[in-house]
Amino acid sequence: MAKLQKVRSVTTNGRKSGIREASILLVDDDPAMRSLISDELKDEGYRVVQAADGLAALDCLGQGAPDLIITDLRMPQGGMSLIAKFKATVPQAPIILMTAFGDKDTESLAYKWGASAYFNKPVRMADLMDAVHKLLDSKTQKGTA
Repeated sequence: MAKLQKVRSVTTNGRKSGIREASILLVDDDPAMRSLISDELKDEGYRVVQAADGLAALDCLGQGAPDLIITDLRMPQGGMSLIAKFKATVPQAPIILMTAFGDKDTESLAYKWGASAYFNKPVRMADLMDAVHKLLDSKTQKGTA
């Protein structure tokens, strides 16, 4: 996952076209959820690397820094400590945390540990994509400021 510059896309018939070239690490132990989110991200032009657990995700980070990380909370080698490891390894990458077992305390804790956005499952795909766009746009603007 080499560091690439994001290119703005053009909307055609309600779908985005063009290549964004931003890389996203997607971590979830549910293969159906990973596939669904990955397909949506790829439709938006993002490069997606998938991992099924926290250990595999950390291995992926050894191959290059993603521009953004989307991760589930409850999975093998997951949890808030995984977010801390992500922040220590790739501090510039925003993290979106998703969980089916969350509440207000979990959300508050997620932000304390370094999450940039938080979603309870089931996630509305439009809301998730909006957060991805905003976080990557914000990251791009900070990088050029």
